[in-house]
Amino acid sequence: MRASASRLLLFTVFLFLFAAISLGCRGLQAGGNEVGGGNGGGGTLGATVSPVKRVIVVVMQNRSFDHLFGKYTPTAGQTINGIRAGVPGFTQSDGTQPFQQTATSFGDLPHDRNDYLASWNQGAMNKFSVTEGRNSMGYFTSSTPGISQLWSLADNYALADNYFASVMSNAPSNELYLVSASDNNFPFSVQPFYGPCNQPDPAAQAYTFQNVGDQLNSNNISWGWFQENYGDCGNGYVAVQNAFQFFTSTQGSAHLQDLSAFSSALNAGTLPAVSFVMPSDAHGTHPSAGSISVGLTWLDDFVSQAKASPNWGSLAIVVIWDESGGFWDHVPPPQIDSQGLGMRVPMLAISPFAKPGFVSHTRMDHVSVLKFIQWNWSLGSLNAREDQSQDIREMFQF
Repeated sequence: MRASASRLLLFTVFLFLFAAISLGCRGLQAGGNEVGGGNGGGGTLGATVSPVKRVIVVVMQNRSFDHLFGKYTPTAGQTINGIRAGVPGFTQSDGTQPFQQTATSFGDLPHDRNDYLASWNQGAMNKFSVTEGRNSMGYFTSSTPGISQLWSLADNYALADNYFASVMSNAPSNELYLVSASDNNFPFSVQPFYGPCNQPDPAAQAYTFQNVGDQLNSNNISWGWFQENYGDCGNGYVAVQNAFQFFTSTQGSAHLQDLSAFSSALNAGTLPAVSFVMPSDAHGTHPSAGSISVGLTWLDDFVSQAKASPNWGSLAIVVIWDESGGFWDHVPPPQIDSQGLGMRVPMLAISPFAKPGFVSHTRMDHVSVLKFIQWNWSLGSLNAREDQSQDIREMFQF
């Protein structure tokens, strides 16, 4: 009995010590520069060049600059390149002119690469109505629910009016350029080679070139891609919108999570250094998913939650629209290579460090956001394509 009791005592002590060590390890991971909550992939906040310690890139969908901001009046002392008579495409080839859109929901517009090329018409910008339909020429004003909140963000933070999609195409090209400045030289819609929820596609390939996630991993810097309904096939998850799912190095990793994990980390003050947020089509303003007011209300609430979080003091939120979705914009996109740039889209920088009410006229695109992340964490460039884009530092006052 005494021997059995001794063995039992020794076993109990062992379990206690094991539990204490395990909890101690977890405690170390949650403290200092480590990030818990939404950062399943590990890593630290890392050393930054600027006071921004965390960047959140919110990827909205399928709206052009003129469609959302063409009638926006900026703050005093600022100007904007908006809708006015005489700009390219103001009168379309069929006579259609821009009009105030009063409907908040009207369905998707054609927006594959061939549609964009036809609408662009070598820079004339005058084939949108015949290619995409009359709704492509509509613009919103503050009378549309949600637009006033969007314009208020521009009033209080920084807006870019010369920011373009990187590629004249639809997903996944622009998402891929955001994280790698490349779409494997295939500017067409294609499914990811890896799951979850990918569809059979003979053009799908396993991408092995580097992306910014690889750079962050190599430097032990925390990051995550947070997508609403991640992995919930048939219930809102769109695999082609998840750029990191295309890469052998990042697909299926703990860095790819549902948006709920981001919310938990935000509230706990444990966000990773770099977060990419992809809301559902409905919350991302995709025209196919219903009212634009729903998406803009979601965005306004998202920003409000971020401002109320413990991380707000050192945070930068960059809001982009991945592509124009077939909606008219009057600025002919510069053609810097065989793929783009694509149509002009809105970009907002929301941060305690953003220049309030500022409107940037510097030419930028999705690669510019990538370059800002690389600059802030001293990651270096991925490829020569990055040399053709400015970063977004002009939006901030450091």
